[in-house]
Amino acid sequence: MKLVKLSLVALMTLSSVAYAADTLEEAFKNGKVSGDLRFVYTAGSHSSADTQTAPVNNVNVGSIAAELRYVTDSFQGFKLGFGFQAAHDLDWHKSDNAAGAYQPNTEDDERNSVSTTLLSEAYIQYNFLKSNIAIGRQKIKTPLIMTSSAFALEDSFDAAILTFNEIPQTMIKLMYIQDWQMRYGDDARNTATQQDMHLEKGIYSVFFKNTSITGLTLDGQYMTTNEDKRFYDAPVFVGTGGYDQYYLQAEYKLPISHPLSLAMTYAGADYDSRVFATPAPGSEAGGDEARLYGFKVATEISGVKLNAAYTTMDDEANFPGTLGHVPDTIAYTDMLTNNAIFAGVDAYSIEAIYGFGIPGFSAGLKYAHYDQSDEGILNSGSSAATRMNLDGADEINIDLKYAFTGALKGFHTRLWAGYGTYDNPTTNAANTSNDDDFLYGRFYLHYKF
Repeated sequence: MKLVKLSLVALMTLSSVAYAADTLEEAFKNGKVSGDLRFVYTAGSHSSADTQTAPVNNVNVGSIAAELRYVTDSFQGFKLGFGFQAAHDLDWHKSDNAAGAYQPNTEDDERNSVSTTLLSEAYIQYNFLKSNIAIGRQKIKTPLIMTSSAFALEDSFDAAILTFNEIPQTMIKLMYIQDWQMRYGDDARNTATQQDMHLEKGIYSVFFKNTSITGLTLDGQYMTTNEDKRFYDAPVFVGTGGYDQYYLQAEYKLPISHPLSLAMTYAGADYDSRVFATPAPGSEAGGDEARLYGFKVATEISGVKLNAAYTTMDDEANFPGTLGHVPDTIAYTDMLTNNAIFAGVDAYSIEAIYGFGIPGFSAGLKYAHYDQSDEGILNSGSSAATRMNLDGADEINIDLKYAFTGALKGFHTRLWAGYGTYDNPTTNAANTSNDDDFLYGRFYLHYKF
């Protein structure tokens, strides 16, 4: 990788002021091996709401995956990291999706029916003072750029990331991304949402988090690209010329005896050209800017965590969400099926989380209601078949998690399921369902070592 070759020269220059080390041999001998074994099963009922439930309408997919990682010990401040992951589709669905196929008839969710092997990590990291710089293939977890962990395989990015921790109670990340390595590998179809993306002009981003004021947490991110080709990250497809995206959140814990916090989010995107409803030409939708606002109140009563939230999108265009197959991480009202990032959507949610006094166990119950303006519906897509109509929609989720202890430490399981109803389902001509509701679930078995 060109990025890695150029960066190695810069890091070798830094090594003259790095820490003393024993030997390179010891760095490899004392390295650490870790890994994951994953099983993911996804299932959805057959609904008449094609657009609202894509791509999980009538799915029935199971897959298993393994990931192995190795990181050397520090040698003069340097570490090397490598990771490989492989997955196998269990072939529980009727058939694989193909060009022109009606997805509910296949029962396939291609995000989870992947059989391939990937180089998921290959990076060099240099630690200095309290900070570090990592260059090469790696995973990213920030609000606007994130590696998805929703399915058996995970995406990676070829990037250079400086994590700066020298300012008290402040963390800053400076990022440059050259390639987006998608989870599909050689199992990818020739579609824009599955092929790896090389960025001629790259993505630049800065992320920060600050806790210097007692009770107040501030975090924000800005990213920009001037790429001369379209960005394909469903459900929003960005036109040529790139875009600027930004996010800011403030959360304040009130200095009172009863736990109570207030949070606000502001996010926006400015597109050099309009967004698209699909990868196809001629599917322009909405205008050239999007704005999202969010508010949340959180408290705890008798061990039950309670959250109430509201988010609102302006009418002009859809928000691009989080790059990396993660559509909705910054909206407090995010749900398993529905996303609150479409034009004109107002979303309201309430949530309760309780552990019932069982170590390692968590049970969540969340309800959301959606309203959407007529103008927002019109700007959310390019045609009746692609416009997102969430006006009057409701969804309820349960989220059950359990982390084992003792002899089974490292083993986790999760059941995340949702039920939604739609007042205005968008139905494909091939759809034979008369149900305007939708039941969808994901079941995870995960062992981390």
